[in-house]
Amino acid sequence: MNAVTVAVNSFVYEAFSSGDDIESYEEEIKVLAAATALHDTNKYIREAHGFDADGNTETAFAVYFGEHEDVDNEGDDFGIEDDFLGPGYRDDILYLVQRCEIGEDSTESRRSSTAFRGLERYCRIGDQVASIAQREGVRDVAGKLVEKFGQDETHIKTFCALEQPVLSDLLVGSTKQVIAGEDGGDVYGVVIGSTTDTVVYLGEDIDRDDLESRVADLVPERVSEFGFSCKLNWNSFDYDILAEVAIPLEDKEKIIADAFRDLLHDGTAGVEGFEHIPEEFDQYFPVLAKTIYLDGRDEFDDPEIQDAYEQIYDEQGGQKAKIHFIAHLIRNYKQHSDFLSDLSKEVRPGLHDDLEPQSDAISTAVDRFFGGDDVRPLSSKSEMCFLCGRETDVKYQKGLSAIYRTQEYSRRVPPHAKYKSICEVCNLEYALFSDICDQSGVSTNNAVEVAYFYFDEFLGDVRVRGRRSGSVIQDETIDIDDPEVTSSLVGPQYFLQPFYVLGENHRMAVIRQIMQAAQQSGMKVVTGRPFTRFDGADTVFADEEATRPQELLGLDEVERFGPLPDFVGEEDRTDSHLRRALALFKIMSMVGQDANMRNPYLQLDRDTFHDIANFAVVNHDNATNLSDLREYFRTYHTDELMQMNTIAERGVDLFGKQYNSKYKKTKVFREAIDAFLSGKNQNMPDDQLVEYVESQVYVAADREDYAGHVTTEQAEAFVEAIRSYLVENDLYDLKKLSDWEDALVNSYYYAYDQLLYNN
Repeated sequence: MNAVTVAVNSFVYEAFSSGDDIESYEEEIKVLAAATALHDTNKYIREAHGFDADGNTETAFAVYFGEHEDVDNEGDDFGIEDDFLGPGYRDDILYLVQRCEIGEDSTESRRSSTAFRGLERYCRIGDQVASIAQREGVRDVAGKLVEKFGQDETHIKTFCALEQPVLSDLLVGSTKQVIAGEDGGDVYGVVIGSTTDTVVYLGEDIDRDDLESRVADLVPERVSEFGFSCKLNWNSFDYDILAEVAIPLEDKEKIIADAFRDLLHDGTAGVEGFEHIPEEFDQYFPVLAKTIYLDGRDEFDDPEIQDAYEQIYDEQGGQKAKIHFIAHLIRNYKQHSDFLSDLSKEVRPGLHDDLEPQSDAISTAVDRFFGGDDVRPLSSKSEMCFLCGRETDVKYQKGLSAIYRTQEYSRRVPPHAKYKSICEVCNLEYALFSDICDQSGVSTNNAVEVAYFYFDEFLGDVRVRGRRSGSVIQDETIDIDDPEVTSSLVGPQYFLQPFYVLGENHRMAVIRQIMQAAQQSGMKVVTGRPFTRFDGADTVFADEEATRPQELLGLDEVERFGPLPDFVGEEDRTDSHLRRALALFKIMSMVGQDANMRNPYLQLDRDTFHDIANFAVVNHDNATNLSDLREYFRTYHTDELMQMNTIAERGVDLFGKQYNSKYKKTKVFREAIDAFLSGKNQNMPDDQLVEYVESQVYVAADREDYAGHVTTEQAEAFVEAIRSYLVENDLYDLKKLSDWEDALVNSYYYAYDQLLYNN
């Protein structure tokens, strides 16, 4: 994706002139994007289809497009011809692909008569820059662009990524928007890509002060796209974040009016619900909120209004009188319009003073982003923001439904203090993140965490999703909407998906869904606590709040999306990938459902053959016939499975095929384990121990008249297979063998049943 976006953006920079029509370049852009997407076709078909092509040849293309007789695939996995470009361009694409890299063999396309000569320059730029971004980082990206476009046209702007991830992402996006002229100002160039603290672009240099000024003007507009709210119920009102964020006053008044509309629509505190409230009344809701709730006014110059208020007070009491009085004014709006108009003229100036923030959190965030506050002074705990540690004297009072409870423990709160403190920037971040939670349907009444979905540390400048956040993770479901790539000049670096946690098992269920979403979208994920700075990881999945069960099962960190192909050397192989993690999750869920477990993800604590086999056999009525379990063992526990299969084969030789109870199938194996335990408990030397176990096994097998003619050689082979398994799996001592006795018996039963099933 980075190769495609860098190639297209660099082409756009050089090809476009003022007044050009984008449609006149559409064909070139599509061909360039298609060629860059296929610039590693040979590597792709090796990993996806196991076909080893010698370079990006016609044969490699035939495999990719599903036209090679030796490979059974539908073809065109990226949808180049089917969905994006259409047919008729394959020779053009091959011509460009064979010129992406200097050392590429271009013999096959040497005499091609293509109309797209010249685009190979941008294919090479895309390929080289994407590789450098992955290996070396953003500064070397800028260095490569200097080689291609010159020092005067290549620019890298660095910033200070904020601890507040929503604001930090918004500031990076706003910076790119300003450079591209998307704020309505001068266009300075074409953005090539960015990280959380760096933007690289081609064009004219922009003065840093001018850039900061334009970003500061744009960010309030971007912030106002979020949904802010005041605190309102039938007997209380508070401006909350509205008094602290610098968005237009008319937007704040509308938010207050909408809150009253929502409260009154269904009725409250004995007020009958309103089906219709005149739109022209909205202008008076903020005025009445200040007058009635905040100022506590109960005396009015208008006698008719005073009489109405006193009557309502007598009937409803002092608390309910507030909302009932406002309801009375709505019902009699035309009759009291003069009173409302006069009250508005009197109160609105004070209302606006209340809503004008004493300090502008947006400006402070912009200043920090541009490096205006690099040195952070130390403050006492009572004056320190409990989220970021900045100096503040504002008390954190968010109530019981807050993401962080008002009176929850914090290391930055003295033991007997009632409230934490929160700085203006974290308070703004809180409002923004709360809106994302609301959009995603995530209740803040439970513990809230966040998953950061992203493609890479360095992201070619393209909007990869249409929204700031995904939609819903509720219970055990997740729906990350719109995973398709859609092109735009401005886009975020990462996408926040909040989720709530009810307990360790529920959290594991949600982690499973997050992994599935990552696999489906091709995005990497880091999960952690909200209000902490986003940092990418070298892995495709990393959990900063991983629980002990996750760590034990290797589900706290996943290195790859899928397994390495067969041609990769053993020294580079790893089984830490999403496909394995999701297969393990499926087994736990499947077994747990069969056993009606309330917490299935907490029942398994080791990813070993004998541990999983024991878990399945004990809890699933048909464990030995589960195809998913069989495939998991064959793929990820091959050695252990083969060793136990060998034991089972020796057991059949010794004891015969038993088709009855589990007791009969495992009897001779249990005799062997009991003998090992008895001998080790007596501190027998190893040679003596093996002889002792062999004798016990021989006697036990020979005692059964259906076992056939038992030989000492069969007993020796059976015991040696067991001993080898125990040694290889580090179970050959008294304590470990005692601890794992039942699991070993059940894993033998699983292998024995597989042997009967296969034969």
